[in-house]
Amino acid sequence: MSHNDTIVAQATPPGRGGVGILRISGLKARDVAQEVLGKLPKPRYADYLPFKDVDGSAMDQGIALWFPGPNSFTG
Repeated sequence: MSHNDTIVAQATPPGRGGVGILRISGLKARDVAQEVLGKLPKPRYADYLPFKDVDGSAMDQGIALWFPGPNSFTG
């Protein structure tokens, strides 16, 4: 793994639950977020959005937050 890699990591325990958190960090985090959310939320504000599958159909909905660098450690 390189320090330039983009990482998507589950931040909550695996299994069934009411909340699941994914963290996306790295140079392509913006691209991944736009692909999954359809848009970027306003920086540092929560937005309730559909989460899209690879074919563009909504697979779930949830709260998304966008913390662009350099104002966050992982940007």
